[in-house]
Amino acid sequence: DNHLHGFLVGMQTGNIADAMINTCVFLFNSFVCGKNLVELKKELDLFGGKMVESKHIGFHHLVRLTDLMITNLLISNDSPSLFAGENTEVKILLEQATKDKNTFTICHVYILAYIEAYIFGEYELAANMIERRLEVEKTVSTRSHYFGMIDFYDGLVFLAM
Repeated sequence: DNHLHGFLVGMQTGNIADAMINTCVFLFNSFVCGKNLVELKKELDLFGGKMVESKHIGFHHLVRLTDLMITNLLISNDSPSLFAGENTEVKILLEQATKDKNTFTICHVYILAYIEAYIFGEYELAANMIERRLEVEKTVSTRSHYFGMIDFYDGLVFLAM
Protein backbone atom coordinates (compact mmCIF):
# COMPACT_ATOMS: atom_id res chain seq x y z
CA ASP A 1 0.00 0.00 0.00
CA ASN A 2 1.31 3.45 -0.94
CA HIS A 3 0.31 4.95 2.41
CA LEU A 4 2.22 2.33 4.37
CA HIS A 5 5.22 3.11 2.16
CA GLY A 6 4.63 6.83 2.87
CA PHE A 7 4.77 6.07 6.59
CA LEU A 8 8.09 4.23 6.21
CA VAL A 9 9.65 6.98 4.07
CA GLY A 10 8.41 9.68 6.42
CA MET A 11 9.94 7.90 9.41
CA GLN A 12 13.24 7.34 7.59
CA THR A 13 13.55 10.96 6.45
CA GLY A 14 12.36 12.51 9.70
CA ASN A 15 9.11 13.80 8.24
CA ILE A 16 7.08 12.37 11.10
CA ALA A 17 3.93 14.43 10.46
CA ASP A 18 3.59 13.10 6.90
CA ALA A 19 4.32 9.60 8.20
CA MET A 20 1.42 9.94 10.64
CA ILE A 21 -0.95 11.30 7.98
CA ASN A 22 -0.14 8.33 5.77
CA THR A 23 -0.71 5.99 8.71
CA CYS A 24 -4.16 7.42 9.42
CA VAL A 25 -5.17 7.03 5.78
CA PHE A 26 -3.71 3.51 5.60
CA LEU A 27 -5.59 2.35 8.71
CA PHE A 28 -8.92 3.88 7.74
CA ASN A 29 -8.62 2.55 4.17
CA SER A 30 -7.84 -0.89 5.61
CA PHE A 31 -11.12 -0.77 7.54
CA VAL A 32 -13.13 0.50 4.57
CA CYS A 33 -11.65 -2.18 2.30
CA GLY A 34 -12.66 -4.95 4.70
CA LYS A 35 -9.39 -5.92 6.36
CA ASN A 36 -9.74 -8.59 9.02
CA LEU A 37 -10.71 -6.73 12.19
CA VAL A 38 -8.34 -8.70 14.44
CA GLU A 39 -5.38 -7.85 12.19
CA LEU A 40 -6.53 -4.25 11.90
CA LYS A 41 -6.82 -3.96 15.70
CA LYS A 42 -3.17 -5.04 16.02
CA GLU A 43 -2.11 -2.40 13.49
CA LEU A 44 -4.19 0.27 15.23
CA ASP A 45 -2.47 -0.56 18.52
CA LEU A 46 0.99 -0.56 16.92
CA PHE A 47 0.64 2.68 14.98
CA GLY A 48 -1.34 4.38 17.74
CA GLY A 49 1.58 3.72 20.06
CA LYS A 50 4.00 5.24 17.56
CA MET A 51 1.81 8.34 17.37
CA VAL A 52 1.89 8.75 21.14
CA GLU A 53 5.67 8.16 21.20
CA SER A 54 6.20 10.86 18.58
CA LYS A 55 3.74 13.19 20.37
CA HIS A 56 1.33 13.42 17.42
CA ILE A 57 -1.74 13.35 19.63
CA GLY A 58 -4.14 14.78 17.03
CA PHE A 59 -3.42 11.87 14.71
CA HIS A 60 -3.61 9.49 17.66
CA HIS A 61 -7.13 10.75 18.42
CA LEU A 62 -8.25 9.84 14.88
CA VAL A 63 -6.72 6.39 15.17
CA ARG A 64 -8.12 5.96 18.69
CA LEU A 65 -11.67 6.64 17.48
CA THR A 66 -11.30 3.95 14.82
CA ASP A 67 -9.74 1.64 17.42
CA LEU A 68 -12.70 2.13 19.78
CA MET A 69 -15.14 1.25 17.03
CA ILE A 70 -13.17 -1.83 15.91
CA THR A 71 -12.90 -3.03 19.50
CA ASN A 72 -16.65 -2.61 19.96
CA LEU A 73 -17.35 -4.52 16.74
CA LEU A 74 -15.05 -7.35 17.86
CA ILE A 75 -16.61 -7.79 21.31
CA SER A 76 -20.24 -6.94 20.63
CA ASN A 77 -23.17 -9.30 20.35
CA ASP A 78 -25.92 -7.00 19.14
CA SER A 79 -25.06 -4.52 21.87
CA PRO A 80 -25.76 -0.84 21.35
CA SER A 81 -23.25 0.99 19.26
CA LEU A 82 -20.37 2.76 20.91
CA PHE A 83 -21.52 6.16 19.68
CA ALA A 84 -25.13 5.70 20.83
CA GLY A 85 -24.07 5.20 24.43
CA GLU A 86 -22.31 7.43 26.84
CA ASN A 87 -18.72 6.50 25.99
CA THR A 88 -16.71 9.04 27.92
CA GLU A 89 -13.65 8.87 25.69
CA VAL A 90 -15.65 9.55 22.52
CA LYS A 91 -17.48 12.42 24.22
CA ILE A 92 -14.19 13.98 25.39
CA LEU A 93 -12.60 13.66 21.93
CA LEU A 94 -15.67 15.19 20.28
CA GLU A 95 -15.83 18.03 22.83
CA GLN A 96 -12.12 18.78 22.33
CA ALA A 97 -12.46 18.74 18.55
CA THR A 98 -15.47 21.06 18.80
CA LYS A 99 -13.59 23.41 21.13
CA ASP A 100 -10.61 23.42 18.74
CA LYS A 101 -12.94 23.84 15.72
CA ASN A 102 -11.31 20.74 14.23
CA THR A 103 -13.98 19.99 11.66
CA PHE A 104 -12.05 17.05 10.19
CA THR A 105 -12.07 15.17 13.52
CA ILE A 106 -15.70 16.10 14.18
CA CYS A 107 -16.70 14.71 10.77
CA HIS A 108 -14.57 11.60 11.39
CA VAL A 109 -16.48 10.95 14.65
CA TYR A 110 -19.80 11.23 12.85
CA ILE A 111 -18.63 9.06 9.95
CA LEU A 112 -17.52 6.28 12.29
CA ALA A 113 -20.71 6.71 14.31
CA TYR A 114 -23.02 6.17 11.38
CA ILE A 115 -21.04 3.29 9.94
CA GLU A 116 -21.20 1.54 13.30
CA ALA A 117 -24.86 2.43 13.85
CA TYR A 118 -25.67 1.02 10.40
CA ILE A 119 -23.81 -2.21 11.19
CA PHE A 120 -25.83 -2.56 14.41
CA GLY A 121 -29.11 -1.85 12.59
CA GLU A 122 -29.63 1.49 14.35
CA TYR A 123 -30.72 3.31 11.20
CA GLU A 124 -32.27 6.35 12.86
CA LEU A 125 -29.09 6.96 14.85
CA ALA A 126 -27.08 6.54 11.65
CA ALA A 127 -29.28 9.06 9.82
CA ASN A 128 -28.93 11.49 12.75
CA MET A 129 -25.12 11.20 12.59
CA ILE A 130 -25.20 11.83 8.83
CA GLU A 131 -27.26 14.99 9.41
CA ARG A 132 -24.76 16.17 12.04
CA ARG A 133 -21.86 15.53 9.66
CA LEU A 134 -23.62 17.44 6.90
CA GLU A 135 -24.14 20.41 9.24
CA VAL A 136 -20.42 20.49 10.05
CA GLU A 137 -19.51 20.13 6.37
CA LYS A 138 -21.47 23.30 5.59
CA THR A 139 -18.76 25.21 7.47
CA VAL A 140 -15.82 23.89 5.40
CA SER A 141 -14.76 24.43 1.82
CA THR A 142 -14.30 20.73 0.99
CA ARG A 143 -15.88 17.57 2.30
CA SER A 144 -14.37 14.17 2.95
CA HIS A 145 -15.14 11.54 0.35
CA TYR A 146 -13.07 8.57 1.47
CA PHE A 147 -13.05 7.22 -2.08
CA GLY A 148 -16.84 7.11 -2.36
CA MET A 149 -17.34 5.27 0.93
CA ILE A 150 -19.23 8.16 2.54
CA ASP A 151 -21.73 8.37 -0.31
CA PHE A 152 -22.06 4.58 -0.24
CA TYR A 153 -22.94 4.48 3.48
CA ASP A 154 -25.16 7.56 3.18
CA GLY A 155 -27.12 5.67 0.55
CA LEU A 156 -27.28 2.48 2.60
CA VAL A 157 -28.57 4.32 5.65
CA PHE A 158 -31.27 6.17 3.77
CA LEU A 159 -32.33 3.01 1.91
CA ALA A 160 -32.66 1.23 5.27
CA MET A 161 -34.89 3.97 6.70
